[in-house]
Amino acid sequence: MVRRPAALLSLLGLALLYFLAAPALPALPEGDVTVLVAGAIGLLLVAASALALLPARDAPFGLTLIALGAGLLVATLDAADVGAAANVFEALLAGAIGLLLARALAAPAFALTVAPFVALVDAWALASGPAERLLEDGRDAADPLSFDLPAWGGSDGAGHVGVVDALFLAMFASWAWRHDLRRRTTICAMVLGLLAALALGVALDRAIPALPLIATGFLLPNADHLWRLLRHA
Repeated sequence: MVRRPAALLSLLGLALLYFLAAPALPALPEGDVTVLVAGAIGLLLVAASALALLPARDAPFGLTLIALGAGLLVATLDAADVGAAANVFEALLAGAIGLLLARALAAPAFALTVAPFVALVDAWALASGPAERLLEDGRDAADPLSFDLPAWGGSDGAGHVGVVDALFLAMFASWAWRHDLRRRTTICAMVLGLLAALALGVALDRAIPALPLIATGFLLPNADHLWRLLRHA
């Protein structure tokens, strides 16, 4: 995890540089290859940017300032229709809000109920109506509620992924630290769940919501610890 301001700035700078430079990188073959390669790199950088604030999970004042500043930047950049250039600031906004919510909902009961609840709601929404794959080209690139993941070579974007996914990623990660769960294993499992949603969406050519897989990455590695929390509750 990022522990020092210099490392944090380096990570965010690297992510911003990638999102700006992606159109100038060598073009990938059309179709699934672009989605898998460019989409996976974009998702990893979005996840890393959202989780970079995790060491500040117990600093609500600083997180509030970051959320306000990132929110103003996101609004300005989206108004200017900059597309993927806003991704880093959207990730910081989602991460800060997720950490603030995790602090406000610090009781173990929330960690036990919120993850399965949001997973079921997201899965039900998919099953009950038309939905898009994790990455789709159909959304507006300036949509403030999604990350614009750029393709290489100046072609059409690799797609979009919801800001809510990054918010819950940060919230679940904060709960892993707060409740003494398997911290790094949990983060790895959640990020793998995010990437698995991308891969499954491409393989099955259908909508695969990321949030249930992120929630599964939070719940499965900590089943015994969550049972302990339930008993204490």
